[in-house]
Amino acid sequence: MNLHTYKYLIYTLPLFLLQTSCSPDDNTADNGQTVYGIHDITFAAPTIEMDTPLQRATLMNSITENTVFGVLGYCVPHQLSGTAFDWQGGFSEWLTKRSLVSADVMYCEPIFYDGNKCVYSSDGSTFNRPKKWYTPQEADGADTDRFLYSFIAYHPYSPGFSVSPDNAAALGIPKLTYTMPYPAGNDTSGELDPEAAKDVMIASTFDHAPTQGAVHLNFKHLLTGLRLQINNYNPPVAGNPDAHTITIHSLSISGHFYRVGEVDFTPVDPTLTVTDETYSGTFRFIREDAPVPFTVAPNSAALVGATETDEQGTTLLLLPKLDAQAGATTAVPYLGTEKNITITYSYHGEAQRTGRIENFSLGRIPEPGTCYTINLNFIGDQLLLMFTADAIEYWENGSDNDIIIN
Repeated sequence: MNLHTYKYLIYTLPLFLLQTSCSPDDNTADNGQTVYGIHDITFAAPTIEMDTPLQRATLMNSITENTVFGVLGYCVPHQLSGTAFDWQGGFSEWLTKRSLVSADVMYCEPIFYDGNKCVYSSDGSTFNRPKKWYTPQEADGADTDRFLYSFIAYHPYSPGFSVSPDNAAALGIPKLTYTMPYPAGNDTSGELDPEAAKDVMIASTFDHAPTQGAVHLNFKHLLTGLRLQINNYNPPVAGNPDAHTITIHSLSISGHFYRVGEVDFTPVDPTLTVTDETYSGTFRFIREDAPVPFTVAPNSAALVGATETDEQGTTLLLLPKLDAQAGATTAVPYLGTEKNITITYSYHGEAQRTGRIENFSLGRIPEPGTCYTINLNFIGDQLLLMFTADAIEYWENGSDNDIIIN
């Protein structure tokens, strides 16, 4: 998740003013099987779709080892007159049979990727019976090699997602609903853990024939990321190297954020729909009681939350509501409403100051799978707030009247 080129959104500040989850069907038997036969449905190493340019900052650009995702599998539709299978319908494409299918192949099946291969497991230590392609013997003599299968996958496997219909036998076009791991509410004073939300992705492969071999799943991101970086562009002072050192005493983002996203597979190209339900609270990235002060020396930068083992820092993952509407005097609330950034800082030997950026906005439609870095830039007597992501430069319309420094 490296930022190579940038988008900009900038404010200027004078410093002196400053769920319910599904359960797999028949998934309890453990036979220790990790080598599969010709009738077993297997999955190739999954990938993640990355829009162009490829070097944009994405949340995850590959599926890492020890990743678990859930899979729904469909093939044979039901007859219009009842619950019996229409075996000849197994040859039909997804768009033709989708309203008459049940998850006859697999339902909420946990698939474990160990970094090399996918296995039927929820943890990589115990292994479930593999699901199988249909055979002519069970399909009333039909040529099952020409059956067309469709698979829908989601990550994380648990918790967060719920699936409709809520059981493998029920008919209906599937819909996945993801709920962020925070309780609904309107109180912004409560503290929220930015590490609680995990990268949310879905994948789908339609009209796959058994003769094509292993099923390939290409995941797409649903969430947008925000992270914070402190940049101290002030030069060192000769004879006093600490003079322009900045200490960040606290840094937080608060507001009301979207909680529930739905992916309906009725359209030809399924898309994410985010409801109006919100959760509220404050994400604290730097705390006043931190055991080690967060300092940034002159002519240097520090990504908040970065460590020797995690250079990417702390990423706040949010549901983007791409169809959000702006109010009469407010920006479009794509990532939530009343979003505020609060920072308390001081120069070496000086009193603390508190800056509050009220109801900040990216100034454009956020892209799922893109991580935007909020750069807090200290330059001379100004503090500049800038968002960066890729090669397009942009500026927010309007003024900085909602920015307050005490």
